Amino acid sequence: LFSGLLFGIVVQRTQFCMVSAVSNAVLMRDFRHTHAYFAALLVAVLGTLFLETGGLVAIWETGYRVPRYDWLVIIGGGLVFGFGSMLAGGCAGRTTVRAAEGNLGALVVLLAFALTAATTYFGALEPYRVWLIQNTSIQLDAGDSALSAILGLPLWVGSAVITVVCLVGIFLLGQARPSYRLIAAGIVVGALVVAGWYITGYLSQDDFSEHRAASITVAGPLARATVFLTTGSLPGGGFTVSVLIGILAGALASALLTRSFHLIIPEAQHLKHLLAGGALMGIGSICAGGCNIGVGLTGMSTGSIRALTALVAIVAGMLLGIALLTRTEKVDERDYHHHQTTHSVGV
Repeated sequence: LFSGLLFGIVVQRTQFCMVSAVSNAVLMRDFRHTHAYFAALLVAVLGTLFLETGGLVAIWETGYRVPRYDWLVIIGGGLVFGFGSMLAGGCAGRTTVRAAEGNLGALVVLLAFALTAATTYFGALEPYRVWLIQNTSIQLDAGDSALSAILGLPLWVGSAVITVVCLVGIFLLGQARPSYRLIAAGIVVGALVVAGWYITGYLSQDDFSEHRAASITVAGPLARATVFLTTGSLPGGGFTVSVLIGILAGALASALLTRSFHLIIPEAQHLKHLLAGGALMGIGSICAGGCNIGVGLTGMSTGSIRALTALVAIVAGMLLGIALLTRTEKVDERDYHHHQTTHSVGV
């Protein structure tokens, strides 16, 4: 709960968002949010490597590292999620925070996201998702979906490559001076991912309660919370749902304390984008194995090829979304900031 509170406060105060990282970089050559993501990934990867190699947390037993490569479902889900998040105007984490700030458009997205995620994970769409996985997935001979294991290399090699990419991205990507405030926010978010692994994989483990480690994500908890509210049963562990509650509470408290809580009613003509975007985010995230936080940070911190594939697909889907919006709504570099502010697309 405390992890979620801190995450919600940081994202609310800094507008940390993967959609912003991609859209601002493409449309305005503004890489400050990209730097923040790289900082978060850098800390998450190094911290998780320490926990795994030190034998503190069984990262290799998590769902991100199962020895199965659901390439078709992951790629399709990532593309759908990325495209939907661009239509909806924010990534999973930022959308949750904006809903807590009083943005009713984001609340519409969050509700559509939650319903379709639950339907895909536990409901009517689950058999089709499972069938597709069973008929297209590849079993990995390495017994592990870590990219290093597949290539027959030590685990630290993959982490070292990601570290170098992140450092290059932070210090060399873009000509403008980086935002140290956003980079600090990224560091905190990355540290919270590591903290999540430590809490669930070490502190809460005992002989009578052995369970897989988990960390910060949004899509799965939204689906579980929806099932709980509609049926009274909570599938899976409660850690990630507690984090989700903390995110909402932290963002709301931060917005109220800083007087940035405002009820914002979306324009009627944009409701179709919000509903469609949220629905696609829910379906895509469950198929991809997580949202931009779940696979883009938590999953990537494990060195999983599944998470890497999903992340690449999510970014590709976001780029497709940008291409659609720039064509249909004539968004250009000059009016993009105004478009984001008034029509709930982006930052």
